[in-house]
Amino acid sequence: MKGAGPAIECEAVSRRFGERLALDRLTLSVERGEVLGLLGPNGSGKTTTLRILATLLQPHAGTARILSWDVARQPMEVRRSIGVMPERPSLYDRQTVEANVRFWAEAHQLPDAAIAVARALAFAGVADRREDLVGSLSKGLKQRVALARAIVHRPPVLLLDEPSSGLDPSAAAAMEGLIRDLAREGTAVLLNTHRLAEAERLCDRVAILREGRLLQLGTPLQVRAALLGHIVEVELAGVVDAPVRRAVESFPAVREVWWGASALRCRLLNAERDTPDLVARLVSAGARIVAVRPAGDLERAYLELMSQPLPGSLAA
Repeated sequence: MKGAGPAIECEAVSRRFGERLALDRLTLSVERGEVLGLLGPNGSGKTTTLRILATLLQPHAGTARILSWDVARQPMEVRRSIGVMPERPSLYDRQTVEANVRFWAEAHQLPDAAIAVARALAFAGVADRREDLVGSLSKGLKQRVALARAIVHRPPVLLLDEPSSGLDPSAAAAMEGLIRDLAREGTAVLLNTHRLAEAERLCDRVAILREGRLLQLGTPLQVRAALLGHIVEVELAGVVDAPVRRAVESFPAVREVWWGASALRCRLLNAERDTPDLVARLVSAGARIVAVRPAGDLERAYLELMSQPLPGSLAA
């Protein structure tokens, strides 16, 4: 595998469509074994980013690399290293599941296509439907076939455009599980999604784009903290007593605290770093903890960011 750096790199990547700047100096990277989610409204540059990385579009400025291969100068090397699952995967409805995946294995000139196809079908959970015509399958099963096709050559990088779009909750959960399994095996995954709860569960980091500009990049917890404050909520099994109050109020990392009868909300200096110590203090003070959670979720943080004017705009 070429290169020892990140699996995916974008350095100041820009792309125009006529007068419209679809991507504005995007810089981000994805490590091997990491799932990074691209979030943003329609027209924010998410699909443009994937299409550039898939060598379907060339950047007008900046550099994009897959495993150190330059997508503009070394497109064939990039294409051998990636698996792509578009939102509308364009499967061949009048062919069988196996034939759809075998076509892709042969396109990649795999030395033992039959073994590769069998392995991909088994991983995606559609081996028992190998003889079925794709046109007879549900949307969820078609998405599984599309994933099998994308991974048949065992690419180290996977680009997914709305992989759970249109799926029912069970099928979407199954797709999340498959993506996690791929990441655990070391695959770098970059995906677009409008499902913020899915992104919070699945993604190691998220990048929020708007009008082609990267506004936030970090773990879901870091993004929530940046936009909503470093606030955690603690639910207790009993009433708050004096030892519990002393334990919290004497903790140097607590900037502010709000008390309820059997709960508290704390603003910490750094929620990711300080929450474990807060929990340890509560337990030492005799508190019985029912739940600890950050205040708000990724969806609330996203909506807060979208409500703000873009930096540098006239409204800012």
